[in-house]
Amino acid sequence: VRVGVIYLVSGVGGSVMSSLFIRDNISVGASGALFGLLGAMLSELFTNWTIYTNKAAALVTLLFVIAVNLAIGILPHVDNFAHIGGFLTGFLLGFVLLMRPHYGWAQRYVLPSSVKDVGRKFLAYQWALLAVASVLVVVG
Repeated sequence: VRVGVIYLVSGVGGSVMSSLFIRDNISVGASGALFGLLGAMLSELFTNWTIYTNKAAALVTLLFVIAVNLAIGILPHVDNFAHIGGFLTGFLLGFVLLMRPHYGWAQRYVLPSSVKDVGRKFLAYQWALLAVASVLVVVG
């Protein structure tokens, strides 16, 4: 359900950005929504960074896919504003909707008594990004 919400809202975000910057043409397509999914994948990678075993490969692969798709956007009749709007919307929504607990985090009450400090799941910058993303998604 969360991915579907990201897809739909990113499509709307891409359409809004496209209509703000390209006033005399109409563009139709799902590429803004697909870029929103790429943006959500990137924010999910940042948010859940500690879960990934091969962090560099995941980041390089995702950035390569994003760069290639943006490069395709320089072809005629391709609306890169919709791509960028969808990407930014999905990136922000990913911080809000794709925060997931690490394995065993929800059951911290069953830890042995010898464990004194579990530590925080999310760092301060992750909470700050969540707050900024939430405000930007609501304000628009």
